[in-house]
Amino acid sequence: MKRIYKKIKINKELLKKKVTDYTPYLENEVDDILPAGEVKGVYFISYKGNVMSMPPKPPTEGPGVSLAPTSPTALALYSNTDIFITDSRDQLLTHPTDIKDYEHMVGGYVENFKKIDVTSKNEPIKIRWETLGGSPICGEFIFVIEQLNCEC
Repeated sequence: MKRIYKKIKINKELLKKKVTDYTPYLENEVDDILPAGEVKGVYFISYKGNVMSMPPKPPTEGPGVSLAPTSPTALALYSNTDIFITDSRDQLLTHPTDIKDYEHMVGGYVENFKKIDVTSKNEPIKIRWETLGGSPICGEFIFVIEQLNCEC
């Protein structure tokens, strides 16, 4: 048995350019193909440390000024991103859930990921996300796939 990992990058454009309007990155989808094998799970690695995820502070805000919950800066602090992973027939591979459910926990690469038990034969998939709040996701989903020793 051979274990492979398939990476699918999300909002990688945010790493390449300075963005002031995050609206186009809050809801979108990406299509890709999973290699043949038994898909055991998936996890998400965030690039948030590499991306400016909050809009700049307005000049009226600063130290000692509390943020109103409706200010753009305050709203950027909170977000919920629902993830939908579907196959080519639009069947859900996972239940829609927040991105935090996909974050890799402590342990090795084969532990503590979101479990999926699906067989792929070079299956097209779609990852769709909807973010409520002002902070888009940016990173990569990594699918853990086990293959029999073959030329799949």
